[in-house]
Amino acid sequence: MPNRTTRQKPGTAAYAKGQGTVNRIIDSALEVVLAEGIAALSMRRVARELGMSPGNLGYYYASRADLLEDLFTRVIDDYMETFGRLREVQADSPENQLRAVVGYVFDDLRTRFTTRFFPELWVLANRDPWAAQQMERVYGLYRSVLEDIIALMRPGLAVRDRQDLALAISAAIEGHTVFVGHDRPHRARHRRLRDIMVEQSVEMVRRAPSPSTGESYK
Repeated sequence: MPNRTTRQKPGTAAYAKGQGTVNRIIDSALEVVLAEGIAALSMRRVARELGMSPGNLGYYYASRADLLEDLFTRVIDDYMETFGRLREVQADSPENQLRAVVGYVFDDLRTRFTTRFFPELWVLANRDPWAAQQMERVYGLYRSVLEDIIALMRPGLAVRDRQDLALAISAAIEGHTVFVGHDRPHRARHRRLRDIMVEQSVEMVRRAPSPSTGESYK
């Protein structure tokens, strides 16, 4: 796991035992979110699930927001590590890097975690500006991987064009969650839709007009 910024209180994970407790806290918080939704997550609930006092939990995290932020960071760190490994295997071919990353993300839609966690984040982001910022942070890091691959495939594209393509690919994949996700009605069609999505993403990048007009985002 790469070094990262954390919201846990300074010094609480200086030793292996402390880091183990932090991991248990995040694991417990994540399971509450998957089982009952983000709205059900509270410091008191996590403490009860772990058999510790709220005061003991407060020793590690000062607030629910700090705990959620670390949970979101754990999630995106795991994805970023996986993307790095996938790209390394296909280091000689940017197109195959894109195929590998898009294919992995589409396959991931089938998991209980992804089908439940990300829609929960979407709902919360609709009502909570802080959650919306966290969602953009998580997806922004993911899109940065796509943008980097697109730059390798099409080095002449402007930054804006790479960002637009990465956003379009990400949005197209996420939209499939409600149809082919865990226990969703069209999950049996997942493989065919995956193959379509992968090749459409490659073609989208190949055929994107260039160069950009250069106008700034509104």
